[in-house]
Amino acid sequence: MKKIIALILSLALVFSFSAFAFAAGDEETLPFDNSSFFTDADYNIHYRTFTPNGEIKNQIMLLHGFGLSTVSFEGIAGEYMNAGYKVVLVDLPNFGYSTRETLKMNLLDREEIVADLMKELGGKWIAGGHSMGGGVAANVAIENPDLVTGLVLFAPQTSVEPTPFMSKLMKSFFVRTMFELVIRLGSRIDAAIEMLVAYSFSDAGYAKNYDVSRISDPLKIKSTGSSIAIMSSHAKGTDYEAFGNLEIPIVIVTASNDLVASKESIDKLIDSSPKNLTVYNCEKGGHMMMEYNPLEAFNATIGTIENASASLAA
Repeated sequence: MKKIIALILSLALVFSFSAFAFAAGDEETLPFDNSSFFTDADYNIHYRTFTPNGEIKNQIMLLHGFGLSTVSFEGIAGEYMNAGYKVVLVDLPNFGYSTRETLKMNLLDREEIVADLMKELGGKWIAGGHSMGGGVAANVAIENPDLVTGLVLFAPQTSVEPTPFMSKLMKSFFVRTMFELVIRLGSRIDAAIEMLVAYSFSDAGYAKNYDVSRISDPLKIKSTGSSIAIMSSHAKGTDYEAFGNLEIPIVIVTASNDLVASKESIDKLIDSSPKNLTVYNCEKGGHMMMEYNPLEAFNATIGTIENASASLAA
């Protein structure tokens, strides 16, 4: 998260002269055919449900990475669904089509919101996430052992609880304005999104044929940048010792050519040595390996999902 904050602040100084480049209005955005919304206090959370035909073996809730949304999990959600699993993809606060946080709101932890959604939908869950979402999913499992029976983590990135000074800084008018400027401007420059895609997937050829609107459309929603700054002011850190004490099936998927993830963050989770941990490495796809090759990601994780489902049935 520190690297992301530093990058955004640096870009803000570069692009601040171009504030006139974006219009004041926002394009109308609509959710998908399988969209629903969950209200939790001041939050309206967008999620999508993929339901298989016939018997449902178990249910999986997946959380996207920083700057992304439910679309990054569409491919692997389809693979899980075809295998008989109900899949719920969630837009975390400040991303996709979920609520953008403001200083007037009663701010809730992302982990609390995800757990509340699990309870609302009912039953126990296999939790999963990519990058930032992987860190949130890990925290949800630690805090809610009665709800989570397994973990599927793609290049998980944990967070550190901000100091009081950093929390105050991220809520400041200056930082919120800079974040808003960079996100609103960057989301309107297709070439910039294409560069991010090439970097994230570690494949420039793949980026040329990628529909950048999958990423840019939700980022164009008003106050996305400002809300991300606020989110950073109250992020919850990860208890590695508690993670190591988890006794549920866990799989961590990495990628050899991941140019985005902090190896230190992933290694800390692996080194905490949960009892039922599996680690799988993808050779291609970079940080977005599960979107790049959803079938390989499915094959790498289905064993853990089946183990979690078997333990639930027992």
